[in-house]
Amino acid sequence: MTGNKDIPLLVIVTGLSGAGKSTAIKALEDLSFYCIDNLPFDLVEQAVEHLLTSPWAPQRYALGMDARDRRFLSGFAGLRERLKGRIELDVLFLTASDEQLAERFITTRRKHPMLDVGGELLAAIRREINALRPIEDLADVAFDTSTWSPHILARKVEERYSGHTIGRLMHVTVTSFGFKHGMLKPADTVFDVRFLRNPYFDASLKEKTGLDPAVSAYVFQDPLSKIFLDKVIDLHRLLLPEYFKEGKHYFRMGIGCTGGKHRSVAIAERLAVELAACQIPQIAISVSHRDIVVGLK
Repeated sequence: MTGNKDIPLLVIVTGLSGAGKSTAIKALEDLSFYCIDNLPFDLVEQAVEHLLTSPWAPQRYALGMDARDRRFLSGFAGLRERLKGRIELDVLFLTASDEQLAERFITTRRKHPMLDVGGELLAAIRREINALRPIEDLADVAFDTSTWSPHILARKVEERYSGHTIGRLMHVTVTSFGFKHGMLKPADTVFDVRFLRNPYFDASLKEKTGLDPAVSAYVFQDPLSKIFLDKVIDLHRLLLPEYFKEGKHYFRMGIGCTGGKHRSVAIAERLAVELAACQIPQIAISVSHRDIVVGLK
């Protein structure tokens, strides 16, 4: 979905209980939508008016609405028409098979909102299906999540609404550290560069860090440095897009040496620059150094 980016977009996320409304709303939040879940039906138009006239006014909103609000069931058709005259509106309806919904409620041990006292779960699910059928008919898109994991649903939401956003990024941080100060935690991948030449044993370099050009040059005089760097970059050109597709937002790569001051710093700096130069789509690269204070002489 691309739409007109000059007109604010409101996504109403609705559908069957247990079909993934919370997951969809979280996915929209990750796409920088301003989200409100379970807003009372009678306050929807007031909320939209406030959002449209607010001085900070973002361009993307989402409201979560469901059958727990009886006014929603009876008044949605009229609300939809009124809102369409003021804002770009997209209604996302989430559904799933009654058997799959029952299994989800049994697994999570949550009470279905239409379950009568002493009632039966499948009967409650089918009552909700019937109650929401007119709203499903009015939806702009319906996602059947019967066979979807939460990750797949989040990606489908992202695919539909990314035209109204800058798109999700996975933030990759290359972090240097010293093993003698403890393992880097958390980390997604960790590499040990203690096999490289150590500037610590050069008196002119001992008190400097890998941020110093002289230390970096010393490290990269070791022919293994470039070989190692190329192999790590090749590996992550494969891995990073796959982790992005899996739904990760943050990825931390650790580069460790003995003290976290010389080799790991020089390698991390160069690795971050060269990874950024690869321009891997949806990947943002930064660098940090756990065991040195940048700028301290």
